Order: sequence, then C-alpha cells, then structure tokens
Amino acid sequence: MALHSKRINYTVYPPNHEPGTACWDCRTVTKARLAAMKLGIGARLRRNVNLFNKRRVETDWWVARVWEWNGHKFIDITKNEAKGLP
Repeated sequence: MALHSKRINYTVYPPNHEPGTACWDCRTVTKARLAAMKLGIGARLRRNVNLFNKRRVETDWWVARVWEWNGHKFIDITKNEAKGLP
C-alpha cells in the first residue's frame, strides 16, 4: 500500500496578473504574505494542497483558499465569485 501525504504551498500573484505572466511559489505563508505585501494592493495569495504518493510524484492538488491584499490586511476571497480565482 502506498503512503499518501499532503503538502501545502502558497502561490503569490501580482495585482495585474494575466495568464502566462509571472507568479511566485512559497513554502511558508509568512514568505508568501511578505511577497504579496511588496507587490502592493490587489496582490493575491493562493493556498494549494498537494497530495503526494511515495511511488509517484504528484497525484492530485486543489486550491484551498485565496486571499487578496488590500493595503492593510488580507481579505478572504475564496467564495467571492465576483473576484474569481487568479
């Protein structure tokens, strides 16, 4: 039986993100938040959950939560359909 484990990482998107432009992956939420704050108002932070199998590399992943930096704090926009996912 294969051993499954979950790995969490964070992706930071700039305020003017378009598909195909740069984004940054961070292993910790602290580093991801600092990167989003440096990018400015409207930067988004996405929490990804990766399911790994010891025999294979990545087997499945999904987006758990999404936050947006408004200049003072991070606002949870996970269920805000008007904002959409980055």
